[in-house]
Amino acid sequence: MGRRIIFMSLLLALLAWPAVGSAYLGAEVVLGGSEEFRYALELEPGEKYSVSIAVQSGEPSAQVTLTVQFLGAGGEVVEFISTDRGLGAEGRWTLLGLEFTAPQEPRKAELALTADTPGLYRWDSLTVQRIHSTSREVQEYWEERFAKHGAVYTGLVVDARGLGVRRGISPRVYSESGQLIYGGVLASSEFVQDVGVVAYGTELDPELIKRIQVDPEYGYALPLTVKAVGTIEPARTAAVISRADTERILQALSQYDFLARYAVIFLID
Repeated sequence: MGRRIIFMSLLLALLAWPAVGSAYLGAEVVLGGSEEFRYALELEPGEKYSVSIAVQSGEPSAQVTLTVQFLGAGGEVVEFISTDRGLGAEGRWTLLGLEFTAPQEPRKAELALTADTPGLYRWDSLTVQRIHSTSREVQEYWEERFAKHGAVYTGLVVDARGLGVRRGISPRVYSESGQLIYGGVLASSEFVQDVGVVAYGTELDPELIKRIQVDPEYGYALPLTVKAVGTIEPARTAAVISRADTERILQALSQYDFLARYAVIFLID
């Protein structure tokens, strides 16, 4: 039996300036197994976007995947980018996000939401936003955030020194309870090879800090630093963090989803 797809259309309200996003209220949806949820996206070729969605479920330890796909003339997937996130406690909203650049060639685009555990889920606050491209726009965007939230964390630094954590192509961050906090990114392009899922270093030096700067034109960077308490055998490429630090990260993500832009640094030996 083929996958059952719940499909809806999403039209972005794109303005030249200021860059604004469109938010859509959600509903309950069945995910897992052959069930998935999709939105059609209309994107400007070559423009950079952020997409985010909040997900909730009563399924314990469920893991959801957010994917943006670009389709060819025959409906086949020619490019994609996706990320995974664990939902954690029952009934708690979890934010998933991606930042990406639409292909230069106009293509049909879709957002897909899937889960590893069959059950009833709820999505809300689906937001699609064209990312600010000028230094003036970036500055105004962040000044508004500072006025609303005060200091805002722009990236995650995981201090995994002394634990034997290794470099890897798919590093992840888990809570002590097993919740997937950061699942990296999968992509069909050369993104992972060129940018990397995380940045590695032995010390948090100025060059490494550039990874979590909000924009090359606006050098603001404020790391949220956590100490890893363990790793996962046998690969030893994942970091495990405490429950308290998990809460700190989830709280910070409610103000700014730095994981959507892969602003993650691992400090290793």
